[in-house]
Amino acid sequence: MYVKGTRLPRALLYLLPGRFIYWHCCICNPHLESVRLSRGGFMLSKLKGVVSLVIILFIAVSCSGGGQAPPADQLLPFSQTSPPEADSLYNQAQQAFTDGKVPNAIGIWERIVQKYPNTSAAAKSMNRVGEIYLAQGQYDRAAQYFEYLLYAYPRWDDIGSARLNQLRLYAAIGKKKQVMKEAVSLYETSTDSSVRVRLSDLMISIYSDDHDLETCLDWASSGFLAANTPEQKKLLTSATLRFLSRADEGAIKKLSKKKVSDFMRVFLEFRLAEIETQKGQSDLAQERLRTILAQNGSHPLAPEIQASLKGTKIIAKSGTGAASAARSNIPLNSNRVGVLVPLNGPNSKYGDMVVRGLNMAVADWNERFPDQQITLVIKDAGNDKETASAAFREMTAQDGVLAVIGPLGAQAAKDVIPLASSEGVPLLALTQKEDESENSYVLHTFIDSRDLVRTLVRHCRERLKYERFACLFPNDRYGQRLSKIFSEVVNEQGGNMIASASYKERSTDFAEPLQKLMTIAKKNAPLNALEGTPFEALFIPDQVQSVALIGPQLPYNDIVGVTLLGTNLWSEAPLVQAGGVYVEQALFAASFFPESQDPMVKSFREKFESQYSATPTYLEAQAYDALILLLQSRKAVRGELTRDAVFQTILGAKDFKGVAGTYTVSSKGELDRQYIVLQVSNGQLTQVSPGPGARVQ
Repeated sequence: MYVKGTRLPRALLYLLPGRFIYWHCCICNPHLESVRLSRGGFMLSKLKGVVSLVIILFIAVSCSGGGQAPPADQLLPFSQTSPPEADSLYNQAQQAFTDGKVPNAIGIWERIVQKYPNTSAAAKSMNRVGEIYLAQGQYDRAAQYFEYLLYAYPRWDDIGSARLNQLRLYAAIGKKKQVMKEAVSLYETSTDSSVRVRLSDLMISIYSDDHDLETCLDWASSGFLAANTPEQKKLLTSATLRFLSRADEGAIKKLSKKKVSDFMRVFLEFRLAEIETQKGQSDLAQERLRTILAQNGSHPLAPEIQASLKGTKIIAKSGTGAASAARSNIPLNSNRVGVLVPLNGPNSKYGDMVVRGLNMAVADWNERFPDQQITLVIKDAGNDKETASAAFREMTAQDGVLAVIGPLGAQAAKDVIPLASSEGVPLLALTQKEDESENSYVLHTFIDSRDLVRTLVRHCRERLKYERFACLFPNDRYGQRLSKIFSEVVNEQGGNMIASASYKERSTDFAEPLQKLMTIAKKNAPLNALEGTPFEALFIPDQVQSVALIGPQLPYNDIVGVTLLGTNLWSEAPLVQAGGVYVEQALFAASFFPESQDPMVKSFREKFESQYSATPTYLEAQAYDALILLLQSRKAVRGELTRDAVFQTILGAKDFKGVAGTYTVSSKGELDRQYIVLQVSNGQLTQVSPGPGARVQ
């Protein structure tokens, strides 16, 4: 809430000590006779003329006219050092923030401003609170703190950081022209390399949004001149690669004709090599890369060049100026992981399953690595767009989670994925990839239906030599999608799709769809298959309950001697008990077999059963693997631990062994995993591919 006539928040006024308010009142209102101060506020006594309370409160920013610092002879005493008590409080606040107790941290920082107003600890605290509000998207509140900080503490030795934060704020709210106007002055007056480098990164993002590549190159060059640490050079290297990734061959050659330093020309040559590779001119690109590497072995881009020569390069993602500004201000608590799943409503049971799997992973990880303890921040994804988005923003802005696991639903994922990409927060979505578009910081860790079906059909074609297939599917979104995938995969694998028919959801009588299926099959079957059932395998992408009802009705509709095929849904309930003799020899593909004798799976199952008195499903196993993959990637990061570094490490994961399979992640975020095929044989479930498996009653 603003005090009328000033941008200073009322809460901030009450933090200031009485003598500070008195000093400002005297400067701004020389006709004021006296001010009687009281704890937490102040009261007026005699006034000459008409002076209202608003005039007395009109201090700081309004006195100086728009946030400019007051004259030197009107400045309060200020010390660049702070008493030990102030530093101790600051450390307490930082620890509270790291632990996710953001309101407590802000409260401590505000107490420092009140108790030690003329010290660097107060300035640093005010700057920190402003950064938090900026990261949370509370731009008005952030502006109040930054403007007052710039007004009241111009002699603070880190005032450049405050000015940079204010420019980040301007970028976040779309005031790009204001940022452009003030950026050069800040760069020229700052002696802090960190401020210069971060400012250059910000300006690269802003001018990249305007497609002004030449100015981007100038800012990148200026940033590298100021950079003096590996981390700073890495930041600028990523920023330079991002804006150059938007340039085509003509734009790069045009930039090359400008007066460019040899150092920056390496980036242009590297981009040309990328373009040549995309055009299929790999030999030319490789020669260019070898040449620039030989001449620039110590260049910050050298690791990228080496990776490209080995064919393992990860192309930098492009971003927007506002997004980059907000991204760099999101707090990071690397020991906290967000979880976004349904906790209420009809799908809450699936959310509970995911949480159980994640709790297992947390327990195992904390036991193995006591010095790298992890905690979960669990939020309800809800049933609407606003709930999922708000929960994601809260976990990132307030809790500072390293990454988020979830959501489960396709709609929630659609709403959250853009936020993950724009804020630079890794999202391990427990959903399938619905389209081919690439999203930075998003990895779909769930079962891929096409790969699952491909595994099943390949087994039927190569091991069983089946040629003719049919599909009976529920007329819902899942059934329609899987029937389409099944038909496409059968054709891809050289099989013959004989017939396909649907049935209504929640059906109990399947006579009509089965008769329709047979009519279509007999019409399409080759002559040598007309005797008996025209197809060898029948795919039913539905729950076990439906399969148990369909099975007994097959022989009554002249469908005999066929092998039933299914998906991972068949692992959610006891198929053998529900289907009886009608599912004998049935096959289905899955990602997880709890009765496997694999030592890792066996240990996971035993611990889970001990804790929850139930057998784990693929949902618990998938959630477990997702978190362990994330944590192992965090552990493998070399250098500064950032969200980007963690996600890039995930993208490099190869042959990660989980309880639900072995995973390899491509540089484009594609997940390649191995699925298993299970079969009902003599009333038992057996793993038949890959290799011999365990048997279970």
